[in-house]
Amino acid sequence: MAAIGLGVYYETSRITPLIGLGYRLEWPGYVVIFLGASISLLSQEPWSFASFISIAVLLPTVMILQLPVSSESFAAWITTAAVGAYVGIAVFAAIALRQEAGILDAEWANDVGTYFSVSDDSYALGMAWTAIAIVVAWLSDTFAFLVGHTMGRTPLIPHISPKKTLEGAVGGVLGAVIGTVTLTLLLGIPDVSVAQAIVIGVVLSIVGVGGDLSESFIKRCGGVKDSGTLIPGHGGIFDRVDALLPIFLVTWVIVRILQ
Repeated sequence: MAAIGLGVYYETSRITPLIGLGYRLEWPGYVVIFLGASISLLSQEPWSFASFISIAVLLPTVMILQLPVSSESFAAWITTAAVGAYVGIAVFAAIALRQEAGILDAEWANDVGTYFSVSDDSYALGMAWTAIAIVVAWLSDTFAFLVGHTMGRTPLIPHISPKKTLEGAVGGVLGAVIGTVTLTLLLGIPDVSVAQAIVIGVVLSIVGVGGDLSESFIKRCGGVKDSGTLIPGHGGIFDRVDALLPIFLVTWVIVRILQ
């Protein structure tokens, strides 16, 4: 997750000069993302997230000590802080989500989760919710493409993403709901009813669309088709995880509320 987050930040830093911000994103963003991953890995106490937010907000202020006073410097400072926090908080949440302690009602899934736990405590619950976040992102994107390609007629937000349609978005919600309900029952996630799983699937699908559109907005502002060229035929890292990053964050928040 740290590598993914750093890759997303690097790709974004290559786009920002094309938008006219004058500078690539500066080094504090890399540090924020790395520390977010490290803090989340080491501690799940409430103070750990508060500490990370403090770092994400305050560390970029170090930039003003070395930047000249100009509109370009201000743009570089504010975008470094914003992108570092956007990516870093999602990375923190993804790791924290995977480390949610708890057991599952399905014995086989609980055994798998316990086997892959790194301590005497079982992180089967975290494994299950992480799987839901990933499957929702994948199924939502897949259903949105299939439905949009075959039935799409109404543009969703054409000035940001001309190919996305309202029908495709509805298809994405359907795919997310199917994935959430199926895994909730299959893995035996405790204290989550089918009705709750449907609501969670709808929420995560909408969040994923927001993440997708956010990246599309950045790319359109920079006049680029893909965030990078790391994955042939698929673009960059950001192109692959644009929806997944905010889904990880919101899934973690949902789990904390349920807990």
